[in-house]
Amino acid sequence: MKKVLVIILIILAIGAILAVPRFLEPSKPADEQIETAALLKPVEITKARRGEIRSELQLSGTIQAESQVSVFPKIAGRVIVLNVDEGNKIKKGAPLATVEHEELELAVQQAEATLESMETAHSQAKQLAKVRVQSQIAQARAQLRAAEIALQQVIDLSEIRTVTQIEQAKAALESLVANLEKIKSGARVEDRRLAQAGLNQADANLTNAKSNHTRMLQLFQNGAISQQSLESAKTQLDIVIAQHKIATEQLQLIDNGARAEDIQAMEAQVQQAEAALRLAETQAATETWRKDIELARSQVETAQAGLTAAEALKTAKSWEAEITSAKTAYTQAQVALKLAQKRLKDATIHAPISGIVSKRHLDLGGMAVPTAPIFEIVNIDTVKAAVDVIESQLSQLTLNQHASIEIDGIAHPMSGTVTFISPTLQAMRRTATAEIRIDNPNGTIKPGMFAKVTVPVKVHTDAILISRASLINDANTRTQNVFVVENGVSQRRPIKIGLSRGGDVEVVNGITEGEAVVTAGQHSLKDGEGVRVVNP
Repeated sequence: MKKVLVIILIILAIGAILAVPRFLEPSKPADEQIETAALLKPVEITKARRGEIRSELQLSGTIQAESQVSVFPKIAGRVIVLNVDEGNKIKKGAPLATVEHEELELAVQQAEATLESMETAHSQAKQLAKVRVQSQIAQARAQLRAAEIALQQVIDLSEIRTVTQIEQAKAALESLVANLEKIKSGARVEDRRLAQAGLNQADANLTNAKSNHTRMLQLFQNGAISQQSLESAKTQLDIVIAQHKIATEQLQLIDNGARAEDIQAMEAQVQQAEAALRLAETQAATETWRKDIELARSQVETAQAGLTAAEALKTAKSWEAEITSAKTAYTQAQVALKLAQKRLKDATIHAPISGIVSKRHLDLGGMAVPTAPIFEIVNIDTVKAAVDVIESQLSQLTLNQHASIEIDGIAHPMSGTVTFISPTLQAMRRTATAEIRIDNPNGTIKPGMFAKVTVPVKVHTDAILISRASLINDANTRTQNVFVVENGVSQRRPIKIGLSRGGDVEVVNGITEGEAVVTAGQHSLKDGEGVRVVNP
């Protein structure tokens, strides 16, 4: 080691001796010149040069996939088909798996049948809705006309029927009283003739009562008369039937001769006829026929209201609402079918992105549920380096900046582009996340790798460059200075620096290209002091 130091000192001495003549004045003696050279400060210099310099951000982060998704089934069911396995490369939209879907197929068939039915109903509504309203108007008019006719019939029949019933009851009573007297006094030819005439009258009354009861029944069924009026007509028919029976029996009594029991029967018939007369008179006194007329009038009013309502439907074009309702039902059936078809389609799980299946969570026959993923898919055709940028560096980073990325295990650096800068900072760390997009067609870069990212912020291609080691900081003036050697004398110069990178610094002004800048020994120099260059 000592030998090496001795050799170095000898070389430095020889160099110093060789350099002395440049500073010796020829007019001085050689001894004096050597003494002067020995007093010069030894320094090292580097000439200012022109070149390129850039300011860069040095960042580090982790490689992530450009897109990574978990694939969830949309419906629950047992997995019946598995098309892919871990590591398979797939395209977007490719079928990955299928769950059981028999019920979904049946739901589609049901929705198709419903749609067909609603389509038919809509078609019929378009064709028949207006016709149906017109038919309702025609029916309402017919019902009004029938109600008006029924009213007139009630008016025509009610009072006359009541009077006729009283007269019939009186005539029947008188006939029975006369017959009773005749039976008691004995029959004569004239009596038989009268009995026969009474039977003939009873036949006529029976025919008339049956016809009247039939008409009243029809009016009641049409709602034109009350239940009470119908029952009155039925009672009158029963009375006439009884009177006919009495007349028949009277004739038989005349033909056969009267017996005690026959006289008693005849007396009972007289009493019955008296009761029938009292009933007829009571009905006439209560004027029940007026109630029938009022009821018939109300039926006319109801029919008139029905006609008005039907005509209002025509005025309002109600068939358009019916058509719209049918169309709405048809549209709902279409939507229901599409939903059923979508659910059936969802039974097959498709790839949402292109990439590689990185994880499969279920085997064939497993139960898929919408809350648990079946596959994990990553796309690494493009990856991104996610880095954290400190607050003070954010202003130097912009979108679409180019970057160089070095990754352990990959020999050559990769190029990328800044594609994302977070708009917010993490409060605790005072950093923001940025992403650099990197093309990865061969899949060489894997998610999870460590990445060193260099982002050039500024690039000056024609800059004056000096060594960073030559800088002298002036604490009082807060300026940067350097010493320049000119004709063997040091000159202290204030300079303005620009970009810096590694050991180089850009000089904006104060130095020109080719000037000798002191890079070693400058901290003990004074301005104007003689120096000797001792560069190796």
